[in-house]
Amino acid sequence: MVNITGKRNFLDWFVLIILVLTLNLPFINVAMTSLKTNATISQSPPPLLFKPTLVHYRDIFTNPTFMFTRFLMNSLVIAFSSSLITVLICLPAAYAIVKIGIGYKFLFPFVTNLRAIPLIIFAPSVYILFKRLNLIDHQFAIIIIHILVNVPIALGLLCSFMQDVPHEIEESARLDGATELQVLSKIVVPMISPSIAAVFVLGFIYSWNEFLFALILSVKRATTLTVGASLFITAWGVQWGRIAAATTLAVIPPFLFSFYVQRYLVQVFTGGLKE
Repeated sequence: MVNITGKRNFLDWFVLIILVLTLNLPFINVAMTSLKTNATISQSPPPLLFKPTLVHYRDIFTNPTFMFTRFLMNSLVIAFSSSLITVLICLPAAYAIVKIGIGYKFLFPFVTNLRAIPLIIFAPSVYILFKRLNLIDHQFAIIIIHILVNVPIALGLLCSFMQDVPHEIEESARLDGATELQVLSKIVVPMISPSIAAVFVLGFIYSWNEFLFALILSVKRATTLTVGASLFITAWGVQWGRIAAATTLAVIPPFLFSFYVQRYLVQVFTGGLKE
């Protein structure tokens, strides 16, 4: 019995490791490329064994055209602000839709279906609008767009999660004299706090990785880390080593953030509101 259990555990771990390596093969390849010299990167087929170097990481910190610290702070500010504001907007909206019935038949399907439209369709109009408002190369402009893009998904998820809150508890609070705002803030929000955290994390990851609008709405001051990595694509060639180094560093903040709050994600998508 012990041997069978041990073999099964070994097989489970083996399959899990193979699966993790397979799913993360693109990132592993990028990380390995960031540790290769330009000569090694140019070899075909690419070698599996090589002498690692940190020259590309040194270059992205010392390159005068690649302001890593500024790009990183722009990404953090934009991702955090857009995710937080999205949650603050969608929470009362989801409560009004699910618990009060406002906009359930028209507003909710209209907003959620907007996300099905390819975002590239809005790019020209968005650029012209923000150009006329003199908001090009401002963090505020990118934050607004990321909020608009995140709202349909966040609203749909929060409405779904909010439907699991027992109606009896809300009615008891109303009978005790609680207002709708108190019911939302003191009863509903604490009960779906893991779901709120999950929505915030998903919004943060999307905003961090978003490239299209961050590219067309930024020039220098509001450039994010994902857009900044494209600066190494020049007329003289593609600097793959520096792109790989910048990409590897760009993955670390959302990875650490997601790892820290993973228990909320697991709880929401496997057990709902259950503790």
